[in-house]
Amino acid sequence: MKTPHFENSFFSSEKMKRKLGASLFVYFGFFSFLLFAQESPVSVESRIDKSTITIGDTVRYTVRLTHDENVKVQWPALGANLGAFEIRDYDKSDPRKVKGRLVEEIAYTISTFDTGRFEIPPLTISYQTPPDTVWHHLQTEKLDIYVASMRPSQDGDIRDIKAPWELPRDWKLILRIAAIATAVLLLAGIGFYYWRKRQGKGLLPEKKEPARPAHEVALEALRKLRESDLLATGKIKAYYSELSEIIRRYIEGRYFVPALELTSGELMKNLKAVALENGAQEMLRELLEISDLVKFAKYKPAPDEHPRAFQLAESFVETTKLVMLEPANGQITAATAASAESAAKATETA
Repeated sequence: MKTPHFENSFFSSEKMKRKLGASLFVYFGFFSFLLFAQESPVSVESRIDKSTITIGDTVRYTVRLTHDENVKVQWPALGANLGAFEIRDYDKSDPRKVKGRLVEEIAYTISTFDTGRFEIPPLTISYQTPPDTVWHHLQTEKLDIYVASMRPSQDGDIRDIKAPWELPRDWKLILRIAAIATAVLLLAGIGFYYWRKRQGKGLLPEKKEPARPAHEVALEALRKLRESDLLATGKIKAYYSELSEIIRRYIEGRYFVPALELTSGELMKNLKAVALENGAQEMLRELLEISDLVKFAKYKPAPDEHPRAFQLAESFVETTKLVMLEPANGQITAATAASAESAAKATETA
């Protein structure tokens, strides 16, 4: 009878050990889960309100950042790289507290005039967790958007070209119209002659003075803008609108591009064929971006940003203006100010 009692005790001891081991395993597993389940000090998410649009439509692209109160964050610079998309509007809400953490959001209203499949590249957000002084970086996910062209015609497949249709010729009607047109032109010429005579002018128009160079007109307009009271009276939007218009008029006179009729993105695309020198393209891009944000996104630059914008405009004109060069052979040639400066330095070195 003792032997069975010993065996029962042995098996009972083994059973207790197994239960204890299972309990320890569950405890440590739950403890590890709690450690890894702790929230990261910073998290970021991005979303778009629609992934398929037609050309010219707008998309609302929102980036939300959630972080602890002691965390310092740095958002991307204004005019962040959004690939093929242009920023039409910009809205940054005030931080709000949710469950003991701060939530910040930036919403971009973007659009593009190209068709195809595009992606919004990741935006990089930097953060610092005191007392740690090292800046860490966090990126949003890239998002895909398909831009379709306008709906094609529903009439069916392509049809064969019809044969040309010839109008019957009525020679009497043609001669009558020609006679009337000749009489109208003759009367218009006589009227123009007497109108010029009454004004004391000759029949032919007077010779006009040649137009001033585009850079002289632009620099004079910039000087008047700097001396104006737009900034002093708080008319920030009017100041940046005038600054952008001066540069666009200069581009029309300098490069013969209809800059006043184009969006900033279209203007930069049209200027790709122009050999802009010494960072002039980047100066123009930065100036147009901040001007568009002020005009369309209600952005209010800091007071120290106004001189920077004016310097970008003035430097762009000074860098790209045309100057006349007279080399040793006596033949006068035209070049940009940047090219002339480089040529002068090369001559001095030689």
